[in-house]
Parts: sequence; structure tokens; C-alpha cells
Amino acid sequence: MASYLKEQGKLSISNLVICLFSFRSKYNREYKELFNKFNIQIVEIGDEEQCKFVLSSIKCNGILIDIPTYIKSSMYTKEFMSNIESIYPTARIRYSIENHEVELMMLSERRQISLHEFLEDHCANFDAKVLRKHKRVALNLNLHLFYENDGESAEFFCTSANISENGLFIVNGTDRLHTMTKVKIQILELNKDSFLYGTVVRALEWGEKYFHAPGIGIRIDHIDDEIYEDYIKLIQKY
Repeated sequence: MASYLKEQGKLSISNLVICLFSFRSKYNREYKELFNKFNIQIVEIGDEEQCKFVLSSIKCNGILIDIPTYIKSSMYTKEFMSNIESIYPTARIRYSIENHEVELMMLSERRQISLHEFLEDHCANFDAKVLRKHKRVALNLNLHLFYENDGESAEFFCTSANISENGLFIVNGTDRLHTMTKVKIQILELNKDSFLYGTVVRALEWGEKYFHAPGIGIRIDHIDDEIYEDYIKLIQKY
């Protein structure tokens, strides 16, 4: 495993570990040749059954999903990979025969980005982690959310749709928070003077996904000690 050297607060691109989900692609050789230019470590996921095993065994900084492979996968795998996008920096990729390069789409930002931007701005700022299974429960908590918008303090009241040990999804049809926005959350049902701190990793607009409420997915980065045990008890209770 590559050693992780910090450079100016972020990981060096050459020390990143990226999982590649592309076993149905015709262009795996082209992918590898391009990735070799960045000197990053690529871990190939060989088939659908390996997805969870690989991610729960190897620390990685990000995931690349070949679009044709994703389309041909089972509904279970598609749901699993969609959930992964709220945990790791993830981009869906397609090899362009015309340009002889990969095209990347980050659904969390709803835009195309370059491979270098994905590695530099997203993966290099994400500490490698092993996937751990966290119980997710449907639970409505009354929340007071604080964040900064263009340098100005902002806040709004909202409600959770589901929570887990490492994240929560908030129903929110009006306030637009960009991915990577840092937030501080006060939970009415718990100690009002303590907070949960997190990062927006997903923004779902109204009508974007059938049978899903609009809102934002938040990765939990830290929970104040005063409410940590009570928060975990809520998850275990339900």
C-alpha cells in the first residue's frame, strides 16, 4: 500500500489509491495507460460481487465508475454504488474514442470535470478510508443547520429523512447548498448546546429522482462528545 505523505495539508496525487469499477468496459487498457501518467495506485474491481468486499478491505481516496459497466449492472449494484457516492469522492467515467481521453461526471456537482481536477481537488482532500457498514434508520429529527454562503453566515431549519453513524439525509426543497460545503447542525431532540459537524456530499433537487424527497446528504465529520452517545442510541433504538 502506498505511503500517504501530506503536502500542504493535502495528499500528493501520486500517493492516491483509486478504485476502478470498469470490468465491462472495452477500454480498460486505455484507462490504465492514462492513469499511469498520474502515477496513482489503481485497484480494479473485478465483478459485481467484489464491490463491497474490495471497499471494505482497502483504504481508498476515491472511486471511478465506468458508465457502460454501471448501466449493465444489477439494480442492487446500482443502488450500492449510488450510496457509495455519498461516502467517497466518486466520478462516473467514459472513454472518448474521438479525443482519446476520459470524460468524468460528478453527479454530486452535476457537472463534468477533468481527471486532474477530480484527483487534485477531491481525492487529495479526502483521507483514505475503508468502507464500514453503518445502519441507516428512517428517523425525523428537528434540525437547525448553520453554514457560510459567500463568506456570510446562513442558517435554516429542516428535518432529517434518515440518519446513520456516518451521515444523514436532510429534506430540503428550497435552500441550495453546494457539495463540499461545511455545516454545523443542532439537533432539537438532543443537547441544544452541542453540535454535529459535517460536509455536504450530495444535493438532490426536486424531481431529480423518482420516489425520493429533495434534500442534501451530509457526511458526518465530528460529533460533540456531549451528544455522541445519545445520537448512537437513537440509531440503535430504531
